[in-house]
Amino acid sequence: MDIKETFEKQISTLKEDNNNVSIIVVGSNKNLDFDKKINDIDLFVITKEGQRQIREIKFVKGIEFDINYFSIDLSNKFIENKKQFFIEGMSKGNLIYDSNDIGKKYMESAKIQYEKGPKKISLEELNSLKFVLFDNIKRIETLKGDNWQEIEFLSNLYLRDIIRAYFVINKKWIPKDKKLFKVLSETDNNLYQMVQKLYINYDTDILKEMINYIFKDIKIDEKIKIIY
Repeated sequence: MDIKETFEKQISTLKEDNNNVSIIVVGSNKNLDFDKKINDIDLFVITKEGQRQIREIKFVKGIEFDINYFSIDLSNKFIENKKQFFIEGMSKGNLIYDSNDIGKKYMESAKIQYEKGPKKISLEELNSLKFVLFDNIKRIETLKGDNWQEIEFLSNLYLRDIIRAYFVINKKWIPKDKKLFKVLSETDNNLYQMVQKLYINYDTDILKEMINYIFKDIKIDEKIKIIY
């Protein structure tokens, strides 16, 4: 059975369930180019009923089907609250099955919300974020030099948090982890060069420099001023 036949069989199975009203293909293989090798297919399924998101992963004929089910009520909440993975997936997805234009309506609403950008973060939240980032570096500095593997691991872990914070501060959607550095290199070369410098010796001073750089235009509330 080829990829297209495997895909169509799985979609037919989903359509047979009367609770499923819309099916949207999301992710890197949303265009369903069956002429190339496809290892995984991600699906959003809108359902009439249900109180929570349900994720089902199936392996069929060498293809991984990652299926996320969202009820109509939950879809409304995710769009209203600008849940990034949902509105991003919906706004860029490929609608392949729809009952009563329900999926079409949600895709249009998701696109509007996505184009508006993420929710505004308060100054208090920014202050708290900066504190957490600096506090993470303290944990690295408590490690002894012979723990270089842990130092390197934590540095990479907290580096990701710093870059994600950069996108939050600049009111941009946070890229997926696998695209984080690529998008950063296209968005802010100064910060990207700091990342490259960090990889040379994993100096915590570089991490501090990065935090100060991304917060340079943020005025810290004196009542909760961070002392480091």
